Amino acid sequence: MNIRQGFSNPYGGAGQNNHTTPNGRDLDLVQIGRALWRGRATIALFGLIGLLLGAVYGYGVAKPKYAAATLLVLQPPSDLVLDRTTSGRGLSADLSDMNTQLHIIRSRSLVAQLVAQLDLTDDPEFNPVLRSGFGWWSGPVDAPGPADPETAHRVLRNVQDAITARVQRNTRIFVVSVTSEDRQKAAIMANALADIYLQDQMNTKFSAAEQAAGWLSGRVGALQQDLAAREQAIAGLQARTQLTSAEGLALMGARLKEVRARLADVQDRANLAAQDVAEIARLRLAGDVAGIATMIGDQQLARLAAQSDPTQIDVHLDRVEAQYAATHQRLSSQQVALDQSVAELEDAVATQAADLTRLQQLEREAQATRVLYETLLLRLKEASALGGLQEANARVLSEASAGTYQSPRKGLIMVSTMLIGAMIAALYVLSKQFLHAGFRTAEELEGATGKPVLGQIPVLPVTKRNELVPFLVDHPTAAAVEAIRNLRTSLLMANVDQPPQVILTASAMPGEGKTTQAVALAQNLAGLGKQVLLVEGDIRRRTLAQYVRVSSEGGLVSVLAGQKTLADAVQHVSALGVDVLLGEGTQSSAADVFASRRFEQMMQSARASYDMIVIDSPPVLVVPDARVIARHVDAVLFVVAWNKTTRRQVAAGLRQFDLANCPVSGTVLSQVKPDQMARYGYADTYADNGAQGGGYYGAAQA
Repeated sequence: MNIRQGFSNPYGGAGQNNHTTPNGRDLDLVQIGRALWRGRATIALFGLIGLLLGAVYGYGVAKPKYAAATLLVLQPPSDLVLDRTTSGRGLSADLSDMNTQLHIIRSRSLVAQLVAQLDLTDDPEFNPVLRSGFGWWSGPVDAPGPADPETAHRVLRNVQDAITARVQRNTRIFVVSVTSEDRQKAAIMANALADIYLQDQMNTKFSAAEQAAGWLSGRVGALQQDLAAREQAIAGLQARTQLTSAEGLALMGARLKEVRARLADVQDRANLAAQDVAEIARLRLAGDVAGIATMIGDQQLARLAAQSDPTQIDVHLDRVEAQYAATHQRLSSQQVALDQSVAELEDAVATQAADLTRLQQLEREAQATRVLYETLLLRLKEASALGGLQEANARVLSEASAGTYQSPRKGLIMVSTMLIGAMIAALYVLSKQFLHAGFRTAEELEGATGKPVLGQIPVLPVTKRNELVPFLVDHPTAAAVEAIRNLRTSLLMANVDQPPQVILTASAMPGEGKTTQAVALAQNLAGLGKQVLLVEGDIRRRTLAQYVRVSSEGGLVSVLAGQKTLADAVQHVSALGVDVLLGEGTQSSAADVFASRRFEQMMQSARASYDMIVIDSPPVLVVPDARVIARHVDAVLFVVAWNKTTRRQVAAGLRQFDLANCPVSGTVLSQVKPDQMARYGYADTYADNGAQGGGYYGAAQA
């Protein structure tokens, strides 16, 4: 039977609301604001607690801190002479150099000197080994002796954390600040650190000056020996050779050029003389005396040739040949002499040029060595003379005085802890509002299951099971009873033409109120003048007898075993106006009992004898009994505990009935807490609140 068809639930069923649910609704600021406003008391309480904790910490636990600052100014060297030496170069005011000095001030080496100078290893403020207690109860303990490396490292880190250094903007002023629990200690540490920093600069400069002087001394000695060796080489070269000057070498070169020119002239003349001798000999042999006379321009020979006097001609020709031969011989001798002179001059010029070049090279090297030697010697004398004039690149501009209060900032701490407490409370409130695994509204349940919500049953004001029936009888108009009545109405009106006769109440897990609802529903159905049978289907636990207070002898198992008839086994509860069939223990499996043919026959007999039958079943996720019984019923009511039963449990329970081909007809949201629903902002989805239901619930019957 599909009882959802035509379902209408004006009394506690699923209604529309705008609240955020885990089913895909989007949160908005209005909903968040409303949730926070509803949790304002919790937020205020947590904020007050945070404020008190902040006050306890600020005034009791945290120790006061004081800061003292020393001002240092970076200055250029005061003596320009110092800038000429390697160790006297001053620092520039470049930002990188300024930041470098800040790191130097807080370096481990300087802080270690500060720790050693002021014995900070024995100070409980910086040595946690020497501290005991908590907050204002803490105090020093006996010193354990020399600190181990780990403790020394911790002390060093703590001291470094207490030191800050910064550069004042657009200045060359350093601010070195030290934070301590003692005003005077902070000032002492700041001033001591400034002195250590300045002394470190001086030591660095002195060390650099000593290194420079040592290096210069070694280089000057080496250069002195090198210069002496070069000068000795020059003297030796001059002693070994007959060196002339560059001017003399130039004159020798001019002379060589002149001799070469003379040699060339003599060679030309000698060649001409040889040609003349040969030509004369050729002409004489040819008998051409006139030609010889013409060649040599001899008029006398020309006349002799004209006279044709052979004797005179021969004598004259002999004399001419002898004269030309003598000229040729003389020129040849001059050529040989000049050749020898040229060779000697060339050898002399080459030798003199090589020696002069070597000498000039030696003189240049000696001069360069002499200049370098004199320069380094001058630097060595300056470094030695000015070593005592070194000064630091910074000076103390203002010494630190007694420290000023820095922390804890009690007001800020109290405000912060108050805000933190309020934020934690706000997160808690929002998490309770929006992050929950169960169901708080009928809309959530219906949206998650796809099943109609037939009723919303509040928590009944009873603490024991035997108090339920008296409450139902004595308070027929109570809100909880009206909710059961609404459930009854929704169930019967789901299908007016064929209302369900056999109703099964089931749940996913124990403790969800299904037995209570089964009893209350049976009582309400009996109020319509119907014959109602309440069957205890949970024969494993058998708790129904605690609700109705009837005899537990004879019941469902006896009927199925044939020991009793249904009419003999049922017991009438006059307070409820219903017959009750209790469960009994059995050695057989409960699921097998309900799956038997005899149970089916008993249900047919009950249908014939009663108008309505309500069966209370065990949890479907615990045992399979409910799925077996569901085959014999007309409607299955699945009970879901408000804000308790998880979505997975509900989904798994419904899936069990679907697998058994016995789909659930509708769900019931039980154990609803109206006050908490109002706290979560769901008051508009439930009628049981003072504003909406106060004029109806609890009113006297007419």
